Amino acid sequence: MKITIIYDNKIAKDIKGLKPGWGFSCFIQTKERNILFDTGWDGDILISNMKLLGINPKDIDLVVISHSHWDHCGSIARLLHLNNKLAVYVPKSFSKHLKGEIKKKANTFYEVQELTEIYPGIYTTGEIEGSIISSKTKTLIKEQSVIISTAKGLIVITGCAHLGIKKILNSANELGKIYGLLGGFHDFEEYNLLKDISLIVPTHCTVNKKKIMSLFPNNCLKGGVGFQLVVG
Repeated sequence: MKITIIYDNKIAKDIKGLKPGWGFSCFIQTKERNILFDTGWDGDILISNMKLLGINPKDIDLVVISHSHWDHCGSIARLLHLNNKLAVYVPKSFSKHLKGEIKKKANTFYEVQELTEIYPGIYTTGEIEGSIISSKTKTLIKEQSVIISTAKGLIVITGCAHLGIKKILNSANELGKIYGLLGGFHDFEEYNLLKDISLIVPTHCTVNKKKIMSLFPNNCLKGGVGFQLVVG
């Protein structure tokens, strides 16, 4: 199984032409399926980075969207234009209007609510509720993450984790021991939750990335566009 980050705020691999962008997307290659988790915002950046990293949009079997914020689903229309055979998985609470637009172009469309096995060894947590708190408002949001079973344990991939890393890990723990955690951690500060995780790759919207990497220097890897992880 190989995970390649193709959209992120930072560049990780020294390949001429790779571009950063606010958002997140990663390509997951397994024996069963090729999965794109989130799409970033700018379709030009997404497709350009994919080309430079040797990824063909037509080779993607399914897309899992974590939540309906623009920086995680903005390029879905571009992908569906290039590959009309895609299956698309979104949280049930996803924007009604966007669901309607995606249904028109996707080969198959799924609204996910509960912990679900997509293919053998590949799961979505289902939508988990959390909140985004600003100085004036509190907005409820529901988000899904992907869980992949590997020989070393489970790898959990998050979008922004607005709902809290703890809730995501609790969902994944129902399936077994967690080996790795990759993606956006948002404003996560419950650092003790990471002490038993062997591989930590904080990306995108992780506010306290430097703190996490200083606390777990032997477990953390720097993410970014071009970052690749191969696990048997």
